[in-house]
Amino acid sequence: MMDKIRKMILVVAMTFFIVTVTKGLVAAKPAEIDILPDSIDLVPGEYVDTTAHLYDMYCDGSSRTLTVSVESGNAGDLTFKVYDPNTGDTVGPMVGSISYTYTPVAGTTEYDITVKIKAATGTQGNEYELYYEDVQTGSWDTASATVYTTAIPEFATIALPLAATIGLFFFFNRRRRA
Repeated sequence: MMDKIRKMILVVAMTFFIVTVTKGLVAAKPAEIDILPDSIDLVPGEYVDTTAHLYDMYCDGSSRTLTVSVESGNAGDLTFKVYDPNTGDTVGPMVGSISYTYTPVAGTTEYDITVKIKAATGTQGNEYELYYEDVQTGSWDTASATVYTTAIPEFATIALPLAATIGLFFFFNRRRRA
């Protein structure tokens, strides 16, 4: 009787082991994710493109979700849009974070998604840490973003020195003729 119980326990344990190993082999392989570039230069009021590059993945044709959020810094300063060059889909704009659900073709091993980021006006000099995550696998990557200003000179800053130079040219040219 004890022999039968041991055999039954062994059979159950072996079955459990085989099912566990087989399930592990069939499960989708987690994707790795890289943010390109990983150091982002933002300009207030202008969208700047980044790429979420998912690679080393196994897709079985089911949907996945990419989320992008602000990990450090004021989330309300940044607006996000997502563009999927594979399908032409666009999502957003959304302030502070964005989620995008997509369905790669079965067998896909790499997938790129464009994430557009815009900083609010008045945020020059601010720094942010951005968090990109493939929700289904838990793979993530971070990127740092700094807001720079593009100085556009006012009209007077250009016009006054130019007018002064032209005036001096005519002034010295007139003195030589006299």
